[in-house]
Amino acid sequence: SKSRRRRSTMTIGGSVDWKGNPIDREVHGGVRAAWFMYVANVVMNMVIVPNLLNLVTYLHGTMHMGVSSSATTVTNLVGATCGFALIGAFLSDSYIGYGLLALQAYRPSLHPAPCNTEADLSSCKEVHGRNATLLYAALYISAFGDGCIRTCIPSLGADQFDRKDPSESRQQSSFFNWYTFGVSLGGFIGLILIVWLQNYKGWDVGLGACAILVLFGLLVVAVGLPFYRNQVPEGSPLTRILQVLVVALRNRNLELSEKLEEAEDSRTGTGTGFVQVPPQRKSLKFLDKACIHHGKDGDWSVCNATKVEETKIVLRVLPLFFSSMIAYVSNTIVFTLTVQQGGMTNTSLGKIHVSPATLFIIPITFQLIMLAVYDQFIVPFLRKRTGYVGGIAHLQRIAIGFASMILAAVIAAVVEKKRKEAVVQMSLFWLAPLVLPAWRGRRDVVHRAPGVLQQRGATGHEVDRHGVVLV
Repeated sequence: SKSRRRRSTMTIGGSVDWKGNPIDREVHGGVRAAWFMYVANVVMNMVIVPNLLNLVTYLHGTMHMGVSSSATTVTNLVGATCGFALIGAFLSDSYIGYGLLALQAYRPSLHPAPCNTEADLSSCKEVHGRNATLLYAALYISAFGDGCIRTCIPSLGADQFDRKDPSESRQQSSFFNWYTFGVSLGGFIGLILIVWLQNYKGWDVGLGACAILVLFGLLVVAVGLPFYRNQVPEGSPLTRILQVLVVALRNRNLELSEKLEEAEDSRTGTGTGFVQVPPQRKSLKFLDKACIHHGKDGDWSVCNATKVEETKIVLRVLPLFFSSMIAYVSNTIVFTLTVQQGGMTNTSLGKIHVSPATLFIIPITFQLIMLAVYDQFIVPFLRKRTGYVGGIAHLQRIAIGFASMILAAVIAAVVEKKRKEAVVQMSLFWLAPLVLPAWRGRRDVVHRAPGVLQQRGATGHEVDRHGVVLV
């Protein structure tokens, strides 16, 4: 048993436990460690999803902002959340932001007096001055925490599996599917519970519950610390990329040989000697010149092959980064437009009043069912025919997401045209056909970006450090 214990205790791809010791496969990582991320992911999205969808109602109805101002504020908030993901530090202080929002909704002196915004918005006093400052500060503190969470949970989860182990490689592929399942499950629960609390018990109660849930999610992640495989930090990723570009530019006139002598790594104090540039990395070969050792040592004089390959990974996904950024603009507008359109329709289902934000339960329910069927039945079937561990490539899934976004925008335009021409108030459920492709597009584009980096050879920690999940 001692020899088995020694074999299970090792460092995998630079992974250590939370105390910096070599990991034990029987204790650290794997599905058990991923469960902490699953629970935290569900809890966090119980807060994030309903608030992003229902926030337009709060800004318009309680803060008396105009329809366009409310939509613009929410769109900017979504952009800030994605932008803060670039920071990539696990600073989950979004519960502070939700706490401030709850306080503002609770204290009458911190928000405008109630009035009928549907009858005559011009007679309602819009939030301004110090109260407006408090509102935006709370919103963007929440966006900061949500953005960091969005980056770190999938990359930390991916680090719990060794891609070189066939069994753990399949588990890693399933992790992304079940991570997406957790996003939908959290959104499903949140759109029922949180939206109900906000609309019927008061925004102060709903936002207060959000603050408690986010804090609980943070505690769940903290409890799992003894079970995680953690990557050792290696400095700023932007600095490492810049070093490769600068050194490659300096060495542009030097001849590149097959074997490259590398300088001693000044951070670890260990020499790497001679290394072979990986044969599968034939593109962007001019960057390999950064590995040429011409007598000078130091990070700004010579780079190791690992640093060069990390830079290549980032440069290869830049087209995906920019295309996703452009496509996501219309997707966010469709989400805010749907809630605004829903507020102008007949929201009655018999004697039940349906909140426009709750309409997104339809695509989420469909996705929950499809994800379970996909992971358990469709993926094994496709894996045998395509050779991909995940059934199909992540880029193919993202392509499906782009097509879904286009379809959602077209349907939204058709429904809006019909709503304007309608003699009587149209039913809320006319919006159902557009929320399905809109949600599907968001899932496939946003949540598959980390998988693309993994497929290109990046570890979960590299996904986090390079911050490319900004898409």
